[in-house]
Order: sequence, then structure tokens, then C-alpha cells
Amino acid sequence: MDPIKNPYTPGAGTRPNELAGRDEEIQNFRILLSRLRAGRPEQSQIITGLRGVGKTVLLNAFEDYSEGAGYLSAFHELTPESSLPELLGKDVERMLRDLKLSKKVGEAVRTGLSALSVFKLTDPNGFELSIDPKRLQERRLTEDFIELFLQLGGAARDKGVGIAFFLDEIQFAHEAEFRALISALHRAVQKGLPLTVAAAGLPHIPGLAGEARSYAERLFRFPRIGALSPTDARAALVVPAEREGATYDEAAIQLTLELTQGYPFYIQEYGKHIWNLARSSPITPEDVEVARPRAEEALDRGIYEVRIQRATQKERRYLRAMAELGSGPYKVGAVAKAMGSTTTALSTIRQKLVDRGLIYATEDYGHIDFTVPRFDEFMRRHMTYRRPATRASKAATRRSS
Repeated sequence: MDPIKNPYTPGAGTRPNELAGRDEEIQNFRILLSRLRAGRPEQSQIITGLRGVGKTVLLNAFEDYSEGAGYLSAFHELTPESSLPELLGKDVERMLRDLKLSKKVGEAVRTGLSALSVFKLTDPNGFELSIDPKRLQERRLTEDFIELFLQLGGAARDKGVGIAFFLDEIQFAHEAEFRALISALHRAVQKGLPLTVAAAGLPHIPGLAGEARSYAERLFRFPRIGALSPTDARAALVVPAEREGATYDEAAIQLTLELTQGYPFYIQEYGKHIWNLARSSPITPEDVEVARPRAEEALDRGIYEVRIQRATQKERRYLRAMAELGSGPYKVGAVAKAMGSTTTALSTIRQKLVDRGLIYATEDYGHIDFTVPRFDEFMRRHMTYRRPATRASKAATRRSS
């Protein structure tokens, strides 16, 4: 098969040839854009799910649709080091310039911006903003975010334009900044401004949003996406090949879907290697088996190994103990028992793994899980489990020493 015509795209956040199984989320976002432009409020979306299920792909699709609908947009992938004030401040500067405001409206906007506390208007004839770190307290930041959204949203409405911010990995937003952002969006919605924020993050985001502001559930939908249905998984695998004039026989389809378990990234990775190694169409189960080691190696290297490298040896032992218990979610007490320790003694390790984005606290109190599908399978392949020593063995070790 010609690798130049390979229709599969397993890159990080890369939109697949066939975006299957996400019609409802896309339709809801299209409705949001249309309603905002008409001055009517509508819930935005924070897409949640494990890594590799297509959250970033979907958020990128949202951005494409917003730009096609005449919105000015900004997209950011957050990290633990990200600063929302810095990012959004620069976005507001750029968007105000792109709106090409009249002299009268520009002066009115600058008057509003001059009243900010954390942000300072540094150019009397433009929209450049700087941040005063000494005044970066939550109350002042909230007030400033609200004013930024009101000024930007009002100016956009006057020009018949919409504004859309897209934030990937929203779980890395600092708590105070997240609260300020939600408050600002809430005020913009109340004023009927054509401004929205859409985001994507790990499954525990709805809880964090609710803790941040009680009205977050009225501002956002929180659709959780995961493995595709059998019908959608089949489409994601078969349709791209058909567009290039190739087919799979039924047994090859079933085997590939069994190996990928419906996860979008896995389908793209397997599809890529099956295509490159198959000699001709139709693709057979033998072609899938030939490609299987290559696909598994690519998944290990591209998804799992890059993440395990972030962990210390103690943290890896914790992850291995989780995997020994089978599929998650996992009781933190059961993991501690598997390590021969206590939940309190392991709390620092557990929190560091959460901070690194390797595990997350589920909605069920006292439970955790991996942030990447099938990470437990990788850990069992990657690392030997060391059973904790029993009291008897410990006593025998002390006697022998």
C-alpha cells in the first residue's frame, strides 16, 4: 500500500480523516455559536475524558467552526507553569487590534481598560497591557477578567463579531485563575455578549469547576468522551481507507477493533501501520497481525514511555502496584496495601502523580485511576511487581542479619 496515500493520522491532536462519534458535541457547539451571535445565552462545553480519546481533536474542530462562523479565536494548551492572566491579556490585546475599532469606540475601550487593577494599560493610543504582580490577588484578578471580557465582548458585538477562547488541559489552570475565568464568562453571558470559553481536560474537571464556582454547571456542559461505539469505531477505521480505494475484509475489521478497543488514537496508530505494511487491498487479518508489533511499539513509545519517564522510581512502584490490581478505578487503600504501606505514608507520592497528570482522583471519594487508557497493561509489561514483605519475612530478615 502506498504510504504517501496513508489516510491515518495518529499525531497528537491531529484531526483524523473521519471524525467519527462526535456529532452531538459538534452540533451543540454550532448551536452555541449561532445563539451567541444572536444575543441569546447558551451553555459552552468542557470536554472531559482520558488521554488519547480525542479531546484535543474535538477542541481543534470547535476552533475551526468558530473561525468559519466569523469569530476571533485563541487556543492555548495549558501546563502547570501557564499563567491565564498573561495568556488572556495578550489575547485581548490582539483581538482588540484585529477588530479595527473606530476612534470613538477605541477610546471608550481604553477608558474601561485604564480602570483595571492587575492589568495596566501601557499605551494610551493602543491596547497593550502589562501585569502588576504585586496586585495579583484573586479579587482584583476576578474584577479585571470581568472588565476585560465586558470590554472585548462589547466591542466585538458592535462589530458583529464573536469571540471564542479554547483552553486545552484545563485541569492545569491555577484555582484562583480558574475561578476568575468562570466569573468573567458568567458576567459576559449575563450581558448577552458574543463571547465564550470552551475547554478540554481530564474526567475530574466537572468537580473542580463546581468547587470553583457553584454556577459553573449552568455555564458549561461537561460531555465525557471515551472509546467509540462499535459502529463509530468501524467508521473511523474503514471510511478513511475507502476514500483511498482500499477495503478491509470483515475478519480484519473485527481483529483491529478488538485490539484497539475503540480508542480513537489507537485506531489511527494501528491503521497507519496496517496500511504501510499491507501489500494490497483488501486488508486481511494476516496484515493486521504483521502490523501489530509495530503499532504496539509505537503506542508504548508515543503514549506510555514518555509519561513514565516523568516519574521517579518510587512513583513508578506506585503505578505498578495500581496495575497489579487490574483495571481501575482503584481504592487508594488497596494500592497502599499492595505496596505494604499506608495511604498517609503514600499521600505525597500520590499527589505528585496527580500533579504530573499520570493519575487523577475520580468522582468516587478515595479512588484514583490512570489518565491514559490501558496504562495498567503497559505497566504490567514494563515493570516487575515487587510484593511487599510480610511480617514473618521481615522478622526472618532481622534474625539473619
